Amino acid sequence: MKNKIQKFSKGDFQLIRPDVIFDETNLVLIIGEGEVYRGSFTMRANNEGRIRGLVYSSSFRVHFKDQGFEGNPARVEFTYDGRGLRPGHVEAGKFTVVCTGGEFELAFTAIIEKPYVMTTYGKVQSTDDFRKLAIKDFSEAGRLFRSKEFYEILKYENERTFYLYDNMRKWSLGEQAMEEFMVGIKQKECIFLTLQGEGMLFEDLTESTKGTLTLMKNTWGYMPIHIETVGDFIRVSRPEISTEDFVGNAHEIEYVVRAEKLHGGRNYGALKFVTPYETLTYEVEVLQNQEYDEDHRMPELLLAQIIKEYVGYVAGRVTLEHWVDSAVEKMVALRKLDPLNEVYQLMLGNIYLLGGKTEEAKWILENYNYNRFAIGKDPLTNCYYLYLTAKIRGDVNYEERVLDEVGKTYMRHQDSWWLLYMILNLDNRYKNPYKRLEVLEQQFEYGIHAVMFYLEAYLCYQEKPTLLKKLGTFEIQVLNFATKYRMMTKELALYISNFASQQKKYSDNLFRILERIYKMYEEPMILNTICTLLIKGNKTAKKYFSWYQKAVDSDLKIAQLYEYYMMTIDEDSAHGPLPKSLVLYFMHGNALDYKKAAYLYASLVIHEEQAGDLYLNYREQMVAFTWEQLEKRHITESLRTLYKRFCREDEMTAERMEAMRDICYSYEVRTKVRGMKCVLVIEKDGSVRQRIPYDTKNGAIIYLYDKESRIVWESVEGRHYTDSIPYETKRLFYEPRFVDMCRKYAASTGFWNQEPEKEKPDYEKIQAKGIDSFEDKDVFLVCSRRIREENYTEDDFLSYLAFEMFRRGQYDKVTLTYLAEYYCGAIGDMKRLWKVLKQYGVPSYKVSERIITQMVFSETLYEEEHIFEDYYLSDNVYFRLKQAYLAYVTREYIVYGRSLEKCVFEIIANECDQKEDLPDVCKIALLKYYSDKEYTGELEDVLHQVLREMCEKQLVFPYYMNYKEEWLREVQLYNKVMAAYRCKPGGKVRLYYKMKQKDREELGYRAEAMMPVYENLYVKQFVLYNDESVNYYFQESGNGEMITTDKKTLKTDKERVFAGKYQMLNAMTDMDSDAERSKAMLEFEEEEQMADQIFKIY
Repeated sequence: MKNKIQKFSKGDFQLIRPDVIFDETNLVLIIGEGEVYRGSFTMRANNEGRIRGLVYSSSFRVHFKDQGFEGNPARVEFTYDGRGLRPGHVEAGKFTVVCTGGEFELAFTAIIEKPYVMTTYGKVQSTDDFRKLAIKDFSEAGRLFRSKEFYEILKYENERTFYLYDNMRKWSLGEQAMEEFMVGIKQKECIFLTLQGEGMLFEDLTESTKGTLTLMKNTWGYMPIHIETVGDFIRVSRPEISTEDFVGNAHEIEYVVRAEKLHGGRNYGALKFVTPYETLTYEVEVLQNQEYDEDHRMPELLLAQIIKEYVGYVAGRVTLEHWVDSAVEKMVALRKLDPLNEVYQLMLGNIYLLGGKTEEAKWILENYNYNRFAIGKDPLTNCYYLYLTAKIRGDVNYEERVLDEVGKTYMRHQDSWWLLYMILNLDNRYKNPYKRLEVLEQQFEYGIHAVMFYLEAYLCYQEKPTLLKKLGTFEIQVLNFATKYRMMTKELALYISNFASQQKKYSDNLFRILERIYKMYEEPMILNTICTLLIKGNKTAKKYFSWYQKAVDSDLKIAQLYEYYMMTIDEDSAHGPLPKSLVLYFMHGNALDYKKAAYLYASLVIHEEQAGDLYLNYREQMVAFTWEQLEKRHITESLRTLYKRFCREDEMTAERMEAMRDICYSYEVRTKVRGMKCVLVIEKDGSVRQRIPYDTKNGAIIYLYDKESRIVWESVEGRHYTDSIPYETKRLFYEPRFVDMCRKYAASTGFWNQEPEKEKPDYEKIQAKGIDSFEDKDVFLVCSRRIREENYTEDDFLSYLAFEMFRRGQYDKVTLTYLAEYYCGAIGDMKRLWKVLKQYGVPSYKVSERIITQMVFSETLYEEEHIFEDYYLSDNVYFRLKQAYLAYVTREYIVYGRSLEKCVFEIIANECDQKEDLPDVCKIALLKYYSDKEYTGELEDVLHQVLREMCEKQLVFPYYMNYKEEWLREVQLYNKVMAAYRCKPGGKVRLYYKMKQKDREELGYRAEAMMPVYENLYVKQFVLYNDESVNYYFQESGNGEMITTDKKTLKTDKERVFAGKYQMLNAMTDMDSDAERSKAMLEFEEEEQMADQIFKIY
């Protein structure tokens, strides 16, 4: 380094600058835990130059065998001390190489290798390696998952990963657990199945048939699959499979449709594939021996329409004439469908009879073929015929005989409602509604549900409502029929309502009857009965709210009405204030559930203006209720309103603040996956302090204090699920005011500080564990204190520590003074240090000297002028370095056109004024810089002297011509013109020119080989008369190419007033008179002789 600076100081720039290349530009150091790594890097030059220089490291753990190096190639050996570092530690640093070829940065990455387990497929030392192993061999991955070695590997993984595995070891380590673990740490996606098609249809199977379907999975991994069959006719050979049975991503399922289990018509079945995450259904349908007749249900439909219209007639909604016409039309259609059906013929006669058309009825019966002794004749049909004839004749004796015949038949067929109907209409005893109802109730025991049966029973109640003395199954069915067909009279409706209010138990059927009655007659009595019945049944579902609301709006006095109003109200859809009567009712206390009580109070708060004095009367109990619910950690939307209104910071106790913090971090979690038993939360420290039972309706409320907390689901089967379960979280209470309140409280008391107390650093701990193990401000304090304690004694690690803190923005005058004294590193780093030193007024000349030294040595100079000025103005300037710097930068200025700050030329001028020894290039640059600028009187003498000196040394350049005329006359440049050229390094230059005098011009160009004035700068001087000019161009050769410049012309500067013999000769050429020219020639000769006598040549 000194040798190079010494040569530069003398203006010798002939040294070959090596073109440096590195074998590697980014080093990766893989270091075992607790080991010292030994490594090296090599650089070489493409040309003949040898590489000399120094190397610095950004890491204090790097030590060099020799910090300096020389050679081509040059090898630098180093060590990296990895002792004390945990596996997984990564340090990205750099080597800074300052050499004769320049300054270079070589990046390195030091990685402390993690422990690993060797498997059949290679190393496994991370979860990523484990995933790759699981893809290749799931069973071997499972064995590793259960081993303690895997537990040790995870200690150096992300803490959330480690704590998840730590807890899963307590739950299960089976294949399903491993699957959940990998999904939870984002190493794979959850497995889902898809079916190729939605189902299969079979038709008319005569024997058992095999079917197949393809089950697809989306990714690799393990999942058990249970196959359920719906329908006895479907059978599978293996009800339990897993994803291990798949070939690739597909598995073919075989099932058998058993023909012996099929019935005629449509057979519905399905295959259900039940996984821990979903249930897929594949439908199987078999159409067996099915012949479809579009009209097969038409008779049933027409008969039902006839009866329904008859009920409408009895209820008074349809006239008898209309019903008869419609019924006859439908019976004609029925007889066309089945002409031989005798019952249809008799029914038509019955319709005519009911409609008062006796003649038509007689005609029908006369055409009926009656033979009571015919073989195969239906006795019920015969009885029906006899019944109709008896009604037509009206003969009492005949009716008694028919009644006797029907009665005998009924004794054999007591379950026949048809026969009973005939008896009821023939026997006068049953004209009494009591008797009639009694026999109907007995018949009901046979399971009779015919419409006409219920109609007969209802007519008894309609005739005499007092017959309704109980509400058994029979009575409920009859009333249900009556309300369904809207036959109920108002008198009977009120009677039923009164009777129902006396019932001790709730009945869904009775409520349905009363609901229909209320739609027919909106009477307060009926509404009262409905609400009373609902309260007896403890009906609190939202669908019943409308009844309680109607009762409250009607101001009905019903016990517990307001409680049930509050229990059934939908808080999300309800708007406006609550009824005033309800608010007054609860003024002196309530036994409502906390959610409903909160809604009551929240309504008062929201509608405070409308509430008026009621709000003030309630305020005290609302405040007490709010604090009570806060301490119980309850949270709803209504409670949120109360907390915001009544919770004040000055009334907060430690217990209340603890509860408020829990509420601020409370979340509601829900999932659509069935079979979940509870929700667990793995906290940031790995513990499980929350195990909340899961309710399908209301979800579960958990507390998530940290974003690192993990939610785990536990199913009823005992399985645990991580991120494979889709779920939703909803923050229940987030108010910045309360969150800030909790933070302030925590900061003042130290509560809830989940972070362990950080270790305080000292110098030895920092040296062992590294800077990043502690807070920057704490490390800086240790560093600054250590410098003072050691009285600014140099120490390698202390220097590293001080500069690393400086790089991170942590410094004071102590550390800056220390760095100014000792730090030496990369040029960029030292320049940043120099700027801060100047700002803080710390002496910086040593840093300036190191910067300039390395810049000159490496020939890497940029934005350094003021740094050199700072160094120059100090009292400790090394003259060789000063000269070398000035020579190098002025050479760059002259030869390569680099721009320089003014301060550099002021320093050169000062050196010239002090008669200091400087290379000529510095003086040439000084003359060039000031050739087109103004300068002071003091500087004028310096420039004049330098100009004379350079001209004496024949170092002449065109820009000299810009100086004063008298200076140019003195150095004999006043009568000259110059042509200049700058060529590439190593090139050769020839000048081609020809003279021209007035109209005479030389025919050819003269060629002249040029010699450089300085390095690659060439100058040619010409002396021209006024009427002369020179045409010229330059030609450069080198590196196999030829460059020719454009042609240019040089002339004398006619504006300059020249003195001397050449000017006298120029004047003679311009004279027109011979006498005047002769006189001038005589004067010229006299001056020549006088000069020879006065000026002697030594």
